[in-house]
Amino acid sequence: MILIDSSVWIYYYRPSGSIRIQELITTAILEDLAAVNGIIKVEILSGISRETEYKAVESDFDGFNCFEITADTFKKASVTGFNLRKNGITVPSTDLIIAATAVENNAVLYHIDKHFGLISKHSRLRQKNLEELIS
Repeated sequence: MILIDSSVWIYYYRPSGSIRIQELITTAILEDLAAVNGIIKVEILSGISRETEYKAVESDFDGFNCFEITADTFKKASVTGFNLRKNGITVPSTDLIIAATAVENNAVLYHIDKHFGLISKHSRLRQKNLEELIS
């Protein structure tokens, strides 16, 4: 399973986005490997300004695997954040929750965000930065 961060969905949905990311994510969708969570849904859907686009993306997201965010997810995210802070590393809470969701569901996290690389060095997060596919 692949948890796809909002940083990747932006390049997937943008008409001028990365063809290579669009192909990679389309393959994940067709193989029923694409997953999101509630935070990723909010990040993407709240950034849409046209109703027709909102409805289309919302419909897409309803068809993807959706990982639940539980009280245990928040606890794991908090512990990871605490451990990072002890090492002088600060990352956004939303990224900690997304990372914890991926770990809980044994998913690889696809992203374009430096924070997830930092998190993976101090946790069991399996991640892949797709930044090289942007150009």
